[in-house]
Amino acid sequence: MAEVGAPGPTSEDRTGRNIGVGCFTLFIGTVSGAMSGVGIGKLMGFFNRCTPEPGLPACEWWVYAGWGAAIGAVTLPVFTLWRLKRRDQAEDAASTYRG
Repeated sequence: MAEVGAPGPTSEDRTGRNIGVGCFTLFIGTVSGAMSGVGIGKLMGFFNRCTPEPGLPACEWWVYAGWGAAIGAVTLPVFTLWRLKRRDQAEDAASTYRG
């Protein structure tokens, strides 16, 4: 955390940081969401007594991977950028406080 009264990062610095973090978490969210979706697909296949083709992880795995990737690509960047915004607001409030 910055010192009280010290100037924080400029808005251009925060914008660049947010773009970088957003792009990185978009990629990571897509991959991790797809893997989680395939895991859910395996679980659903077990309960539905579906036997996947040899070499495939689950029955209709592409559906679960697609939905998981879409959900992960949206939620991880949104939650990460929301958390960064909260931290920026706290830093701005602390830097303007002249207690």
